[in-house]
Amino acid sequence: MILSKKSIRQFVLAIILSGAFFLPHLAWGKVFDRVVAKVNNEIITLSSVEERVFVLKQKYKNDLQSLNEKEILKEALDMIVGEKLQLQEGKKMGLEVDDAAVDAALKNIELNNGLKEGQLLAMLESEGKSIESYKDHIRDQILVSKVTRFELGSRVSVSDKKITRYYHKNQKDFWEPGKARVRHILILSEKDSLPSQKKEKYSRVVEILNEIKGGLDFSEAAKKYSEDISASSGGDVGIVEKGKMVPEFEEAVYQLKEGEISDIVETAYGYHLIKVDEVQPGRTLPLKEAKARIQNILAGKKQKSVYEDWMKELKESAYIEISLFEDPRENRSSKVFNSKKNREEGTGESHASSQKERNSGAQDSVKKRQMEDKWEEMYKSVEKSKGRNPNNSSLQSMERKLKEIKELRSQGKISEKEYLKRKRKLLDDL
Repeated sequence: MILSKKSIRQFVLAIILSGAFFLPHLAWGKVFDRVVAKVNNEIITLSSVEERVFVLKQKYKNDLQSLNEKEILKEALDMIVGEKLQLQEGKKMGLEVDDAAVDAALKNIELNNGLKEGQLLAMLESEGKSIESYKDHIRDQILVSKVTRFELGSRVSVSDKKITRYYHKNQKDFWEPGKARVRHILILSEKDSLPSQKKEKYSRVVEILNEIKGGLDFSEAAKKYSEDISASSGGDVGIVEKGKMVPEFEEAVYQLKEGEISDIVETAYGYHLIKVDEVQPGRTLPLKEAKARIQNILAGKKQKSVYEDWMKELKESAYIEISLFEDPRENRSSKVFNSKKNREEGTGESHASSQKERNSGAQDSVKKRQMEDKWEEMYKSVEKSKGRNPNNSSLQSMERKLKEIKELRSQGKISEKEYLKRKRKLLDDL
């Protein structure tokens, strides 16, 4: 049995902290761009990490004191790396997001934030951003959602046997308390009313009750006398569950048998006359009715581990270069994490760390040179796939140019469109 689309969608929303569904803030600090990570043949810039940090700080605003800046930066970068891998996977699968889906998401963002037409555009422009770049971001987030739903849907399944076993083991959780279909007549009376006013209201209810006892249909009496909004429907308030009403009203309801009418009941709202049209006794839901609920419960327990396994697979088959926490002024190699190659050749970060502890002196130097040679080999293999011969100076030059055009945009000397054009050209040349 495949997991329901609704359940997958709920999980996807929980694991994706989407920049497409929050408004850009209005106080970006000045960020000088540099490349802080590389995922296969795509780069991640410092500015994109800083933007995600802002989102995370909104998420953790009540717990920021327990987190340090490095932890938030690491989580932000990890999220972007994960999304890059998911986007690359989605494109391999041929998944696409059409303009209609992007426009619908954009309208939903405006609606949820109470924005009038044109306001979002004005906010983006004040940030030096364009609506097109924002749409591209939304498109990416929708694609991430699509590929994640596809993967989870194909990997998470719950058998009928497991559902049946869970049902019999947890039958008490599927007890449904009794319900009653109720009508009432309400004569409003405030608690702080004068005694004479309350007496007058009470007398009116007595008269109504006498009319009903004399043969007046309860629903007709409700239409004629009730001061509640249910008067037009003959006092019908529908199916009422225990624990959902004020205590005095609930106590009166569940003392009545089907078709009976209560005496006068006083609550904080005033004086009521209550009639029970139908009584639905409590019951244990049959397996057929509980099945979908159990399926979601069991699938929900598997989703997190399945998602983590999938992300582990994507990372193990990718070249991921991280340089976020390195000093950009130092001309040194970045750390490269490639779990697949690490397992085969023993060059994983944990292995290197343990070797460093075991070795000393000359052995440490040899190990360091081997790691640097391995990084250079893997780095060149990535660049070779793009048809270019990389070198440190070209990367540093690209980073310097990124900073320059970022600064020009911040100073208003070039437009967002021109900035994106130049940035795209730099990245294409990388």
